[in-house]
Amino acid sequence: MCVLRWHGNTLHQVLHLVLETADPLDLYYFNSSNSPKKSQALKRYGERVEDLLKEYEKAAKGMINLHIIDPSPYSEDAYKAGLFGLDGTHGFLGLIGTRAGQAAQRIDLFDLDDEPLLEYEISHLIYKLMHPERATVGLLSGLLSGLPLNKPAGIVLEQMQRHFNLVELAFNTERIPESITTLMVVHPRALPEQTLYAIEQFVLSGGKLMMFIDPMSEMAASTVPADSRLDGLLTAWGIQMPTDKLLVDNLYASSASFGPGEQTVLHPARLSLPRQAMTVNDVSAWKLNSVIVSSSGALSRLRKSRTTLTPLLQSSRQSALVDTRRFASATSPDSLLDETATPGQRQLIAARLEGPAYSAFPDGMKGNPSGLQKTANIQVVVVADTDLLMDAAIKSAPNSNVPFLLNTLDNLAAPDVLAGILPRATAGQPQNPLEHMRDAAAQTYTQKASELERRLQRTEQEWQRLNPPNATLGTQAVNGNTQLQALNKERLRLPMELHALKVEAYAQAHRTERNLKLLMIAAVPLLLCLIAWAVFVYQRRRRSHAGALLR
Repeated sequence: MCVLRWHGNTLHQVLHLVLETADPLDLYYFNSSNSPKKSQALKRYGERVEDLLKEYEKAAKGMINLHIIDPSPYSEDAYKAGLFGLDGTHGFLGLIGTRAGQAAQRIDLFDLDDEPLLEYEISHLIYKLMHPERATVGLLSGLLSGLPLNKPAGIVLEQMQRHFNLVELAFNTERIPESITTLMVVHPRALPEQTLYAIEQFVLSGGKLMMFIDPMSEMAASTVPADSRLDGLLTAWGIQMPTDKLLVDNLYASSASFGPGEQTVLHPARLSLPRQAMTVNDVSAWKLNSVIVSSSGALSRLRKSRTTLTPLLQSSRQSALVDTRRFASATSPDSLLDETATPGQRQLIAARLEGPAYSAFPDGMKGNPSGLQKTANIQVVVVADTDLLMDAAIKSAPNSNVPFLLNTLDNLAAPDVLAGILPRATAGQPQNPLEHMRDAAAQTYTQKASELERRLQRTEQEWQRLNPPNATLGTQAVNGNTQLQALNKERLRLPMELHALKVEAYAQAHRTERNLKLLMIAAVPLLLCLIAWAVFVYQRRRRSHAGALLR
């Protein structure tokens, strides 16, 4: 067993890591400290990782053997690092863990973006070496044909079966087996009432849940019951999701096609969420750059809720909730963009819920004695989208949705001592005023440029449609088509406008940066002059004092 003591999510000076095993662990830390490909920030991060690993070794009292390796290019050490799958693109900065009789575990790259999760990364690797068996996860689908287990979500199912001991539960199950401590539920609005009750009792008894709900699921084969008790269940957990509203986002809109051969357009309800939309110090965002959602809903915390709500995925401020009927009747995605014209608040797409909750079934089920009525702490993750599980969404952006799902389930299925590791305070320096100015300029540019970028994409697509590439001679006539000429002017003018907008947004930051450089350039000779003048005055006074003594 692995026992960790934490204080403020940093290691105690005397961290106790007790490994009840006859075989010690070997950790091989590969750090190309002198690689010219590494930035100074990454080199400093490598030193912090090394210091932390040394603390682990010291606290383990002989049960962890740390080997620090600085592989030179084309050396045997570099060959071994590559053989184990470490990423050497910018110089090696990874970890290999081995234990007798067990498969090796690795962290292919310690990413500076994941520094808040550093202790979790290392502890996760050690735990996997100690407990290589797969965690058990139950899967319960409210989709009538069991779609998550079939073709539209085959990638998700395959990856879950690879990483977990997956137990598929019946659509109408009335009790979650005691062997299952972590449960994933998809589209519960279509589940019968007794199954919702089983889910609730599972959560109130300490089970951990990841649930996908959706106001307009592309995976659902038919409508769902209008009298579903799901809303009451969400209320008991302190949240709600309007069933007649879905989310559109001007800034995070991504391209979509409505059929084979159809033109690709920006779709404001199909969102590509970048890291800025994530809570990057939550395990769900571990080594994650984007998540694709489609026709998602929006969660909100009830006023009298006592649960703690941690956002995991959020929209931008250029987002809005639109009526599902209006969305279904929209002639084109562009017609929905007007809804986001006025900047508003960020909408919540996924959240982690922790804290006290009560039962939505105070009278029990069908005359049976009522079950658990409340609990001091639930552990639930709710995602207001089911379409992110579809193969179509996953194939459009590899390494996005599946890691989000696996990270979250793995964290829920982990023992409390590992799952309870909170993000550390980053050791990096706080932003200086110039960095703040750059960030503000980038945000201003992004907000103002989104509309121009959409127009440029539409213009370019229309230009390509009307002017397809053809085989030509070395010289060719200029096409005099008026529409083509107008499109060509537009596609050439819009990049100029984007450039001018960028220059304007960054003007103040660039001026400040230039003035600082000039100040630094002028400061060196000025400082030398002051030093020379001080030396001159000192020597002159010394000579004057010596002359006065001689007289």
